[in-house]
Formats: sequence, C-alpha cells, structure tokens
Amino acid sequence: MTLDPVHADRWQIRRLVVHLARLAVFVSIIALIHLQYASSSTRVTAIADLSIDQVAALFPAATSLEGVASDDGRMEVRGADGQSLGYVVQTSPESDHIIGFSGPTNVLIGFDHQDHVVGISILSSEDTRDHLLEVQRNERFMSSLDGKLRDEIGGHAVVDAVSGATLTSLAIQESMIHRLGGEVGSLRFPAPLSLDDISVLFPDADRLEPDAVHGALWSVDAGGDRIGQVLRSSPAADNIVGYQGPTETLIGFDRDGAVVGIAIGKSYDNEPYVGYVREDSYFRSTFAEMKLKELGEADLFEMRVEGVSGATMTSMAVSDGVVEVAKKHLEDLQREASRPKRRSGLQVSVHDIGTMIVILAAIVIGATSLRASKRIRIAFQLTLIVYLGLIAGNLVSQAMIAGWAKHGVPLKMAPGLTMLVIAAFACPLFSKRNIYCSHLCPHGAVQQLIKGRIRYQVKLGHSLSKILMLIPGLLLLWCLLVTMMALPFSLVDIEPFDAYVFRIAGWATIAVAVVGMVASLFVPMAYCRFGCPTGKLLEYLRFNARSDRWTLRDWVALGYLGLAFLLWIRTVN
Repeated sequence: MTLDPVHADRWQIRRLVVHLARLAVFVSIIALIHLQYASSSTRVTAIADLSIDQVAALFPAATSLEGVASDDGRMEVRGADGQSLGYVVQTSPESDHIIGFSGPTNVLIGFDHQDHVVGISILSSEDTRDHLLEVQRNERFMSSLDGKLRDEIGGHAVVDAVSGATLTSLAIQESMIHRLGGEVGSLRFPAPLSLDDISVLFPDADRLEPDAVHGALWSVDAGGDRIGQVLRSSPAADNIVGYQGPTETLIGFDRDGAVVGIAIGKSYDNEPYVGYVREDSYFRSTFAEMKLKELGEADLFEMRVEGVSGATMTSMAVSDGVVEVAKKHLEDLQREASRPKRRSGLQVSVHDIGTMIVILAAIVIGATSLRASKRIRIAFQLTLIVYLGLIAGNLVSQAMIAGWAKHGVPLKMAPGLTMLVIAAFACPLFSKRNIYCSHLCPHGAVQQLIKGRIRYQVKLGHSLSKILMLIPGLLLLWCLLVTMMALPFSLVDIEPFDAYVFRIAGWATIAVAVVGMVASLFVPMAYCRFGCPTGKLLEYLRFNARSDRWTLRDWVALGYLGLAFLLWIRTVN
C-alpha cells in the first residue's frame, strides 16, 4: 500500500522519533554506567563513614567514635564508660594511588595509646576479589603488624607477601607505610642488583655499587674505571602493570650519559610474555643513544613504540616504566616540584591502519553488488577471521562496551578499534544495515563459512526458536547488572570473542566459541541468532522500515534503563 504524501511525512517523522527514543535509552544507560563508576571509584570510605561494627573488629569493646582535630585524620575509639581505647586511621585516600593486582585497597589500622598496632582490617578494595580473599584468609599476614610501633611501620616494616596474592598483599603493605609517613622503597623488587643482572648491558663489568643519594641508580666499573650507570625502574614504576603485574627494567647509560639499552629483570607478569620481551633485542634497543632528559620527556606515541608482537601489554608497560623512572630521576636531579608534562597525540599503528582498511572494504562490499560475488565474500570472510580476529584481535564485545562506558573511549590508544566500534553502531543507526554482524565480525564470518556444510540440519520449532531468542536479551541484562553492581564476574566469559586472542583466552570464552560453532553446523548462524548479546544490541539500534513501532522489546529496554537508574541512585546515596 502506498501512502499519500501527508501520511508518508507523518510516518517518517514517527519513525524518526521512535528511533531517536531507542537511541536515547541506550545512551542514557551508557551515561548511567559512567556516572555510577565515576562516583563509586572516587568515593572512599571516609573517616566519618566508619561504623562501630567496622571498628569492633579491632576494638571489641568499642561503643563510639570521636573525631580528633589532628593532621593525620585519626579517630578516637571509646568504650562504654567513655574511656579512650585507642585510635584508628585508614589508608584512603592518601594511598589510593598504590594499586595491587587491579586496584587500591583501603585498610583500617588500629593503635593503642602507646602507638602499638592492635590490628588491621580491610574496609574496601578495588582489587580482584580472589586475591583480596586470599590476603584476608592469611592470618599470619593480617596479624603480622600486631604489637609493632607506628614508627616501625612508617620505617619500612616489611612482612612476607601472601603466596597467590603477592601484588595485592605488597600493595597493602606499601599503602600502610605511605599512609604512616614512611618513604616506601620497592617491596616488589627488594633484592639488590648483581653483575648477572646487568651482563646483557655491560658484559665487561666487574664492580657494581649503589649511588649514595639516588637509590635507583647504580654505578658500573670495569678494571677500576667507571664505564657507565644503571637506573632501575623500581620503585618508581612498580605500579605500572602489564598484562598481570609490573616488570622491573634496568636502563644502562654509558660514560657520556647515553642509553646503551635496557634489560628485563624480575617480573610479576605472565610467561611467555615476559620471555618474548626479554628475547627481543630490537625492542630492548628502542631507547638506545637517548640522553636522560630525552628519555624523561619521551612521547611513546610520537616515537611509535608498538611493543613486542604477542606481548604488547607487557612490553608497553616496560616502555612506560622506562619513561616514568627517567622522568622521576630527572626531577630528583633538577629538584623540581612537579613533573614535566608529556605531550600526547594519536598513536596509529599498522594494525590500526589495517583495521580501518577492513572497515572501509566491509562498507563498500555491504553497500554494493560486490556482496553477491561468492569469491569476494569468501575471501573477505577469511580476511576477517585471520586478520581482524587472530592477528589484530579487534572485536566488539560487551566486556569492551562496559569498559569504555566506565573509563571512556581510548581513541588515542586504539584508534582502529574505536573506528570499528563507531562503524558497528553508526551503520545500524543511520542505515538499514547491521554492517558489523554481517560484514565485520570474525565469529559471524566463521558461521557464514560453515553454514550448510553438513547434510544433516536441525529445524527448530517456532516456539523453541522464540524461547532461545530470549537468551541474548537476558545476557544483556546480566551485563548491566554485573557492570552497575560491580559484581565479581567477567563479561569476557559470556561471549566467544576473546577466543580469537587465543594466547590469553580463558576456557570459558573458548568453550562458548566452540559450542557456538558446533551448533552453527546444525542450525545456521546459531550463535548469532540465539546467543550473541552484542548482535542483539546492534539489531535493536538498527534503523529499519518497522522503526516506527514501539514494541515489547522497547518496553524491555526502558525497563533496563529504569533498573540502571535505580542502581545508580543506590550508589550515589
């Protein structure tokens, strides 16, 4: 039926208004996630927020708290008779910059009247749940400071780290030392350097001694002559984490003050990533011949430092650590109160350029008759799987969307992936094509290639299909709950996309990928139709001929928005 011009215009306006309403719902949910994370991540358990129950863990007879006008923010603990039992301090916010495995921990420290520690307890933490529980269960660690004087803790009272939660327990120690006024050395890399540590930089060295003023600087001699110096990245860069932890880097300088290279020391990061970096001589010469001032002011973006293939996060953390310690040492030498600002800029790697080329090719193929060519279609699908999936690892996922909603879009660090996300969301919004699902998703390409490859095919009944099609929407609800409530579950595990980055993929995401592909052998595009929350979201935002109708799924989306709003209200209150 053809509408007359007046009704056609009204229909177009209605379709646009309804579609904009859908977009507003999505944008509002993203905004609430961002606001919720911003408020929860900056909010610390302030002294005034302490409850008697929290303090009673350290002072069982405590009945009230009383603030004291002191510089250290202590709070007096009183018993039923009003007598003082001691006082408590907490490490936040002064020590919030000290991170463990994945975040800072706020520790409550109790003291008696003679400044002896009566105990410690964990108030809150942004660190990984399993690591934190491992620390809390370790009675030896949690009671290791009991009876020690406050000055002892501020003067580097170091206890053994908790096995299996090394970074978390070391960060807790550093937080307490920093909070109580101590100058924190490196608890992660406390061992002094040896000649073996610097042999790759100075093979002829026969003497190595620390500088009397600068603890991170070591002098190197050979045959009685000074041949250079070594600057340790620790402790200045101890909080720069690669894939799973920090890595100590040694920077060698010759007698003229020029870098001869870097050496990789002890690391808490994963093998074989550290090994890849340690063995890559080209990467280790990245900063060769640079002087300290150049190194301290270096811009990794402008230098186009891309890291070591297969160990990008580890190697880039090493590079950041090199610049950080050089900057810190330069500040010490120049006695400046503040660090010089490093310039920032857009870093475009080869993979970013390749990803952008693939995006343009997908748009051209999807919008022209080229998509009808079987040869072109198969060749491009293989390109998606091999390059975009296995090599570049650029895929749109709920874990990525949630992360960007919380922290912002990393345009400078990942322009290629950013462009991919823009294409994924912009094309459905402004056209009738879901270009990502049909022409850009590597996992979708796998399903298209295997579709109909075996003779036996399963035909699902209409009722069963409708039930299975509820799964992606329920997964979207799960993603919202996990993100807004900071639940200790990984969104990576519910989708197959990390399986393409197979070097770091977990078994859950691999299982989802395998099950989805096997199912697609018998039911065409099974995962896309019945399992993909990201595809469900993109399809919801797709502009089509039925966009003028407000349907049940719109009411569900509105319900998700209402839930997000309630969770946000709960956080800010």
